[in-house]
Amino acid sequence: MNTDAEVVVIGGINVDIKSRVDAPLVMATSNPGTTTVTAGGVGRNIAESLARLGVRTSLISAVGDDAFAAVAIERTAHAGVDLRGLLHVHGTPTGTYTAVLDTTGDLVVGVASMRVMRSLTPAVIATHESLVRSARWLVLDANLEPEALASALHLAAHHGVAVAIDPVSVQKSERVRDALHASLPIALLTPNRDELAHLVERDAMDDADLDSACRTLHAQGVHTVWVRLGAAGSFVSSAYATESHRVATTAVPDVVDVTGAGDAALAGWLWASLAGYNALACARFGTAAALCTLRARTSVDTHLSATSIAALERTLPEST
Repeated sequence: MNTDAEVVVIGGINVDIKSRVDAPLVMATSNPGTTTVTAGGVGRNIAESLARLGVRTSLISAVGDDAFAAVAIERTAHAGVDLRGLLHVHGTPTGTYTAVLDTTGDLVVGVASMRVMRSLTPAVIATHESLVRSARWLVLDANLEPEALASALHLAAHHGVAVAIDPVSVQKSERVRDALHASLPIALLTPNRDELAHLVERDAMDDADLDSACRTLHAQGVHTVWVRLGAAGSFVSSAYATESHRVATTAVPDVVDVTGAGDAALAGWLWASLAGYNALACARFGTAAALCTLRARTSVDTHLSATSIAALERTLPEST
């Protein structure tokens, strides 16, 4: 049996500390609420979601030697992710993401402490070349330092492996912008509206600007851009297609937590791509995966499956 990973993820693994207030948030004072601690990290969430969808997945990341590392490792390994690429760093704390959520589960503010990711140097990534070259997809998140991100892109290009990049945040998308200047092939880029504006060096991004912004990225080597627009759905543009598409979403009345929804969306896209779906169908499947995750208290829906996602995808409005 082939045990090579179909998808290799290089990105963040951390512990999510999430506090949801019980009443409208009042700034600069104590607010009653509920706090949960769970495994998280953009790269890790994508890897766990893929593993739960039955995709052979390896994660290359870094943790410290503290109790938080044990939390993240146990949950990730239990889901079936290959962790042979996990680097243990002495004296540096495992990454954390601390989030404050309002009464609807939407993010108010988040703080990411990811210093341990500096340990994933180009030299460390090079030691995993055999793992990368056998994969069908390499997924990178912008928790990687710029030199590491560039190194991973060069490695994938050398072996002809398709690359997907999640910009993570507006601040960290600066690292992706630097990588774009190298004009290396990127199969899929998944910014939100604000990240897209930053990537193309604009102050704001209206709906009317989406197509031209995506075309700018296509000219820099990005084949497909999937812009996530929250409750407004998403926008898909491919370099060689004659048209782009708006993908509608549907309201979720029982949102628990938005954390991890974007990560599930990318995992859903990749599952659909491996199954041979076109870009629009991948976006719809990814959208449905995100909707599943909005109802979960953990950063990855432990009940995520291709069957449950497909059932929800059939309820989405027609795309345009």
